[in-house]
Amino acid sequence: MKNLTCSFGLIVLLAAVLCSFSLAAEISVEDDFGNSLVLEQPAQRIISLAPNITEVLFHIGAGEQIVGADEYSNYPEQAKGIVRVNNHAAANYELILSLQPDLVIAWQSGNGDKIINRIRLLGIPVFVVETRSLEDIPNLFVRFGALSGHVENARQKAESFSQRLSLLRDQNSAKPEVRTFYQIWDEPLITLNGKHMVSSVIELCGGRNIFADAIPLVPYVNIESVVAADPQVIIAGGSKEEKPHWFNRWRKWGKVSAVRNEHVYLIGADLMQRHSVRLLEGAELMCDYLQRAREK
Repeated sequence: MKNLTCSFGLIVLLAAVLCSFSLAAEISVEDDFGNSLVLEQPAQRIISLAPNITEVLFHIGAGEQIVGADEYSNYPEQAKGIVRVNNHAAANYELILSLQPDLVIAWQSGNGDKIINRIRLLGIPVFVVETRSLEDIPNLFVRFGALSGHVENARQKAESFSQRLSLLRDQNSAKPEVRTFYQIWDEPLITLNGKHMVSSVIELCGGRNIFADAIPLVPYVNIESVVAADPQVIIAGGSKEEKPHWFNRWRKWGKVSAVRNEHVYLIGADLMQRHSVRLLEGAELMCDYLQRAREK
């Protein structure tokens, strides 16, 4: 009887230890809307619904765990081979289910409630992000690291990003302000207001977004308002390899300081409008272009 009691006690103790281990292994991470997502273990089959999410997952070492991605996930090169499950307007829910994900990571303003809520109704854990500032990006790395099981690598990447960001801020914080216009499109003429991440990059480099006070996040403006604001630098989304057809139209507005002094530049939209590590590459280009305007 004594041995039986002892054995029973050992079983109870072992069960308690296993239970404690199980609880300790649980992962609880809060998304950008205060919702706590609890996983029993790091996600091994992840679906990314936005290109910035895909880039961050690859950056922290979780790229091989992505089983589905949106149609715009094109970086790094390996991302191009991932099964496409959505675009900005719709998602293939049957395909998403067939991929048996244990986690879907969504971008609120990019995917919207319609897609996000539908996926939740399918019973799949969903983690929603809405990165608003440059300073929030390192924390994004850390949280994705916890969700995917790459905690230490994510922490190191976060520290590296913070250090590069701090250096850029120190290098540009005391420099004279440069009036800056950021152009997304030509007809209609579209820009971004002060609440967008791009405006934060302009400020980081010592610039001032001439449409920072516009009410819409993505304002439609006219050429007269740009001319009146007289930007010293104009930055358009694009690259030398993929130069927008409308880029050279600025030449006819010679009264604008940026045009007159030849400070009209291109920065790849992926480097400026995706909330990932490559945003710092875009920021470094932005800071260089604004500095050129100060020197001329």
